[in-house]
Amino acid sequence: MKNKRLTGSWKIGPLIFLAIIILGFLSYSAYKEFSKKKEVESEIEILRQQAEKIKQENMSLEERIAYLGSQDYQKIQAKDKLDLQDPNENVVIITQDLAVPVEETQDFDIKSDNQTNYPTKKTSNFLKWWDYFFKK
Repeated sequence: MKNKRLTGSWKIGPLIFLAIIILGFLSYSAYKEFSKKKEVESEIEILRQQAEKIKQENMSLEERIAYLGSQDYQKIQAKDKLDLQDPNENVVIITQDLAVPVEETQDFDIKSDNQTNYPTKKTSNFLKWWDYFFKK
């Protein structure tokens, strides 16, 4: 009877070893597939985020194109670049003529030629505020 058990265990040992090797191989294959799946899922998520970002940029560009094609923008550009005006609009141009001497007065007298004289005395901003509040 002892001989039958020894011969039976001799057959079972290699089968268990073979089953462990097959189980290890299957586990390794499943791990590789799982890691590939995770990698693909992360790449898909990155691509989704990029697609969402591109959608937002596209919407922003569409809004900008709509604004650039609007009448308001065209009016602004016509005024700024072409110096045009609306028919019911009055344009006033203010220039500073440096060749005309300015009198040293604190009054703002309007001359007959519609030029305003400003004081040339340079004072600090602090003193101007002091004079405004305390020397009225």
